[in-house]
Amino acid sequence: MNPKIHFLSGWKDLIRLDNVRLINIVGSIQYGLLYCIAYLFIGALLHYVFPPLIKGEPLLNLFFWIVFQSIIIILVAFYVQKMVEMIPGVLSFFPGYFNLVELQDKGFKPYGISEYKGDMASSIVLIGTQFHLLEKVAYFTIEFGKQYFAAI
Repeated sequence: MNPKIHFLSGWKDLIRLDNVRLINIVGSIQYGLLYCIAYLFIGALLHYVFPPLIKGEPLLNLFFWIVFQSIIIILVAFYVQKMVEMIPGVLSFFPGYFNLVELQDKGFKPYGISEYKGDMASSIVLIGTQFHLLEKVAYFTIEFGKQYFAAI
């Protein structure tokens, strides 16, 4: 493909503002905010449920705490996603302006692209609230490096 045509096509897509783009932008904001709110509260709860770092604890115990907390976070993310996606997009309440059936007939896929769900912002909130986990990971990394990579 001609690079100039490719660039111009990408530029047109970037500045395009139609119903599909508006649905994607509003959906990104809506779902991103819902995820962030849910993860802020759940992340704060998890922070206080899991014990803080105990320096000098055997690395194997620390490793298992990190893995266990990570599994809980994975389960939380799975179920929060299910709950948030039960909520219809705010623009779907305006079928006179945003006829989703008509747009789907033209190829629009609601919930079709994960970037529109605010994953990055919500992940930062969920992990950012996990101070104990972050401390454990940092300590584990340093101690593991001292024990097994010091000779390198």
